[in-house]
Amino acid sequence: MSTLWREALLEHNSFTYRQMTTTLPVSTPTELHLQPCKHQVAGHLFEEGKAGSLVDEKGHFYKPVQNGPRGRREREFYERVRSELRTEKAARLRLAAQASVSEDVSDEDDQASVSGRSDDESDAQTKLPFSVRNAAMLATVPRFFGVVEMDKVTLLELEDVAKRYRHPSIIDIKLGFRTWYPTADQRYIDKCKAKDASTTQAALGFKICGMQVYRACQRGYWRASKRWCKQLPQDAVNKALIRFANNESGLRPIDIFGGRSGSIAQLQQLVQWFQTQREFFFYSSSVLIIYEGDAETAEEARVTIKLVDFAHTFPSDGRKDTNFVAGITALIDGLTNVLTLDYHDCLM
Repeated sequence: MSTLWREALLEHNSFTYRQMTTTLPVSTPTELHLQPCKHQVAGHLFEEGKAGSLVDEKGHFYKPVQNGPRGRREREFYERVRSELRTEKAARLRLAAQASVSEDVSDEDDQASVSGRSDDESDAQTKLPFSVRNAAMLATVPRFFGVVEMDKVTLLELEDVAKRYRHPSIIDIKLGFRTWYPTADQRYIDKCKAKDASTTQAALGFKICGMQVYRACQRGYWRASKRWCKQLPQDAVNKALIRFANNESGLRPIDIFGGRSGSIAQLQQLVQWFQTQREFFFYSSSVLIIYEGDAETAEEARVTIKLVDFAHTFPSDGRKDTNFVAGITALIDGLTNVLTLDYHDCLM
């Protein structure tokens, strides 16, 4: 483990979060003041002795890039999204410049240009820009600021999605009835199948990987361990979801999951995008549901969802991602079912 992460682990274990200072390579003189991300609920965590994620005061989240193809795929996903958006922005600027010049073109020239267009050019004009056809995805994927090399570790510099909350309550839910991809080797597929069958993944289409709930009365967090999540039986998932929505300060499941701006409504928008998108396959990705832990009303809760973890994301080559959309739909059904239950009985 590198020096930076060894120091961070010591800081984490002592339950203090003193700022650590490290610098980027000479080519990037910006100084970063980083500390362990104390609101990360799943993935590689410092308490497991692994290189966990870091955050800074600007609201950026630094995720270590995994070795091998997993890290490469996640980095490529974020870089592709950024590249598409930059290309689109450049195209808009070119069109704006052309529109300014075309004001001096005569009506005759305009008519000749229109009549000379091919069918292919017309079809191309009707194709939606990347930001339009993938608007729902872009609204849920954390912003990407680039890649940082630090202490011999490569980091993805992302948006810290918990930064805008005073006491963020967060649940990490892995989606899809299967987490393996068809092109993987048989050993990996068998391993994933065994994991999916031993949890709620294969049966329900989703699995709770981690969560923390701010308990207003105790002014602290209850956190689910990885072991607790792995051993969570299918018949206890509803209670776990209800427990997540109970902050002991007046919030109810309807405030977090229901309503026009609740997580169900936001997930439904994501489903609509998945029904038409043919660019990506998402395997073993998660959705985060986040709300303000000390809120007393749905408006104060400011519920949001985020799509994360793209180490197993692939180009779909024009095909529909039926596995992931089935997982989102299953989660919506599960959350909808929770709203029909007496949450007081479930908390007993």
